Amino acid sequence: MELSPFGGQVLESLEAIPRFNPGFALHGHVVMPDHVHFNLWLPPRLPEPVKALGVALRRFKTWTSTCARKQLGVASLWQQGCHDRICTSERFIDSTERYIAYNPLKWELGKNQPEFLRIREPLDSPRLDPEQYWRGVGNVDLLDPKQKILSLRVSRRVKDFGRLLSRMRDAAQAGYAILSGFISPGELAVRDLLLSDPAAKLIRILPERMAIGHRPESRYLPAIQKRRYLEIAEGNEPTEFSRAVCLDLNTTIVSIATDGEGLAVYWKPEGPTVIGEDGASPSGLASRQADVISPDQISTQS
Repeated sequence: MELSPFGGQVLESLEAIPRFNPGFALHGHVVMPDHVHFNLWLPPRLPEPVKALGVALRRFKTWTSTCARKQLGVASLWQQGCHDRICTSERFIDSTERYIAYNPLKWELGKNQPEFLRIREPLDSPRLDPEQYWRGVGNVDLLDPKQKILSLRVSRRVKDFGRLLSRMRDAAQAGYAILSGFISPGELAVRDLLLSDPAAKLIRILPERMAIGHRPESRYLPAIQKRRYLEIAEGNEPTEFSRAVCLDLNTTIVSIATDGEGLAVYWKPEGPTVIGEDGASPSGLASRQADVISPDQISTQS
């Protein structure tokens, strides 16, 4: 964000909250065109933490509203109240910090480049089951039959990700788009690795339907903007995540990958296996994966 002079004052006021509220700490924060986001840490054992938070917010709003009246001639600056969340875990805190950091990019995509976040429906690709209704957000060209796709399923029993990450990095460099539900710890590790690679392509298939108004998580926005990410989902009916749904998802990613230029890999504790839609290891795919996974690193039996 490029702040106006008044926006700069709002930022200074945000950053002054700890100075006027002893013990408070300000973490991630951003001033947007018509709102602000900030992550505020309150000291432990406050006798009335909700009241203390309210006092801090009123001070911030009162001062910035006074500045707005004097400089901009506006009668009212803020809406009443705020949309607050209590972060109860490190994971929640990390998610909140990421949301705040990516908010300017989310604004840019939503306001100036809405095509990047528009839900495409129904998706039309020979790689997708025509009996299902498909939706997608991102670069739908990643489903082109000529695009090499590597579908990845990683067993939860896999604990050492070093070899897995190395092979998937090789696959991305060889031009494969990595397709997965990105659910198991190993799959999530691959996702994080590829998101940090500015050239890697990812396709994420959701285990549930894509609701109207769906927006990808903040972590995927830079990859969407660079046209190297696609998020897809099948069906119109609400789905409750279960083992059966997960197994169906795994079958689907194999079908998508092998219906065109691609291969499917199931990574187990003993190593990777190239598989076909029927669960077998087709020789054609096995011969095409030499530039991705060396023959001594992959089994020929599923």
